[in-house]
Amino acid sequence: MLVNQMIKFYKPSIGKKDLESVLYCMIGDDLSPGDHLKTFSSMLCRELDLSTTIVFSIYLYTFENIFHLIDAVPGDEVILPSFARYGILHAIEKYRLKPVLVDLADDSLLPSIEAIRKKISKSTCCLFIPQMFGIANDLSDFHEFQLPLIEDIDGSIGSRVNGKAVGNFGTFVTMNFNDNSMLATGGGGLVASGDKRLKQLSKSFKENLSKENLSYEEYLMSDFNASLGISQLNQLQRSLEIRKKIGQNYDNAVMASGCTLVGRDETKKLSYSSYVVKTQTPFKDCMQSFKRLGIPIKRGIEKPLHSFLDLGIDGFANTEVMNNSLVTLPIYPGLSNEDIENIVKGIRTIL
Repeated sequence: MLVNQMIKFYKPSIGKKDLESVLYCMIGDDLSPGDHLKTFSSMLCRELDLSTTIVFSIYLYTFENIFHLIDAVPGDEVILPSFARYGILHAIEKYRLKPVLVDLADDSLLPSIEAIRKKISKSTCCLFIPQMFGIANDLSDFHEFQLPLIEDIDGSIGSRVNGKAVGNFGTFVTMNFNDNSMLATGGGGLVASGDKRLKQLSKSFKENLSKENLSYEEYLMSDFNASLGISQLNQLQRSLEIRKKIGQNYDNAVMASGCTLVGRDETKKLSYSSYVVKTQTPFKDCMQSFKRLGIPIKRGIEKPLHSFLDLGIDGFANTEVMNNSLVTLPIYPGLSNEDIENIVKGIRTIL
């Protein structure tokens, strides 16, 4: 018998403190980019341990500005793993750059270094590597190519590897603030870096805001959204603690199941922004079985980028394996104890 009431797959953690923060901003008539945005940006710099952060009203603007900073021109190539979210592909094509896709390394969430070596050309302007599912990976080896590295931290924040915070490996770091993010502000995104080029761009934005240049105001996140971001950041550590507790319950269930964890080792501190497992059970069977428990599940990503581009599967064997075996389960602070117990039961019996 099917359960009538399904829990939500994602649920932004918007509470009383968040509403109070937004209300305070509205009472003060602080809607344009201003003091709240300045505070939010400073807090993000401290959290990411980076010197400069620019917060944009639209996630897409993060890539527009990075491509400008690295002097990319139409026709230049961006190398990225096919196992990535569609948003970056959309950004690359919008700015008339050419996506060059590579396969994942064996049993890894990272692209194959050998595959990258084969794809680099005189037209390559940068590498893009996503840090997915709140699992931080050391990207140091990718600096051998001496190309700008865009590190997208996939809406998560707070994970570490070898004591180093996610976001500290790329030349430029991007992150979204949509409803799936651990910092949900109603949209937007950031670029962060210690690179002097971003510092100069930030200075330019500040100068134009002081001159009340409306075109720059539209580019940057409003104080309304930033006020929500401030409140969300103030509650981040509590959110991380709750997610960790839920994730550890899931981890224990995985040990008693036929599924396995991916991308994990003792050097990593997870943020549990998402929860993924590898399973041999066909995805459709998993989906139907979890649905009977009132639990929605999703694939790790909607589909690989080589599928969006109709490139076929040749050369993407590891990506295909990961896409076909990875299942994402709900994990967020708003889950009830009953919800968590049902998900644990599903991990043990279905996966």
